[in-house]
Amino acid sequence: MTLPDARLEQHALALDRALRDGAAIDQPVGTQQLTLAQAYQVQARLTALRCARGEAITGLKLAFTNRATMARVGVHAPVSAGLCSGMQIPDGGHIALSGHLRLRAEPEVAFLLKSGLPADGTPADARAAVAGVAAAIEIVDSRYRAFQFHLPDVVADSASGCAYVLGPWQQLDDALDLGDLPVTLSVDDQVVASGSTAAILDHPLQALAAAGALAAAHGQPLGAGSVVLAGSATDPFVLAAGQRVQARITGLGGVGFRVTAD
Repeated sequence: MTLPDARLEQHALALDRALRDGAAIDQPVGTQQLTLAQAYQVQARLTALRCARGEAITGLKLAFTNRATMARVGVHAPVSAGLCSGMQIPDGGHIALSGHLRLRAEPEVAFLLKSGLPADGTPADARAAVAGVAAAIEIVDSRYRAFQFHLPDVVADSASGCAYVLGPWQQLDDALDLGDLPVTLSVDDQVVASGSTAAILDHPLQALAAAGALAAAHGQPLGAGSVVLAGSATDPFVLAAGQRVQARITGLGGVGFRVTAD
């Protein structure tokens, strides 16, 4: 797959180099600014480049499902990006600051699917597709130098996707209501952010239903075995070397990782 628009192809290749080398690039400006549709084309090309190097698509992440964040940046609907196998860090594992630009951590709810999500499904339809649920941490990073918020640029950059950590999977049974579970993010055993799963598009299953619509709209595969990250329950926390990071969601347990310099 090569994008037919040479400008978009060059932007995708530049973002891919930035991802591999940890060197920032400039954002498109003026008449070169991307539309949202073009941004998803660039993102798809980035995913294809990763797969060509031997990675596999493992699922989908949502961004801008937190109502407070959406209001702050003027975004009115979630966006999505693919997850790849090289992005997953084992629970208790580590990520290095070197090769990245500005790592941040976000506590999230993760879903494991047993079937595909409908394109126009309800939260109940989405729940029926769930094989498991877990506490998760997404680690985000931007590849842009002197970043200025412009939604298409974020989408092109895989919605700032970098890495993710999954806690143990649990069954989503009738005794577990995901709608308003307390969430904390701790660094070196000190709580640095707290919130509720209600911040995730009012209910994480509402976010999961939105993932089905976005996946269908943008040709992003979601089937049995796919992971969906539903979006952050708190503001992101900027990471530094030497930290031990843990997220805990009441009813779902905890998940964590370490930050190293190299």
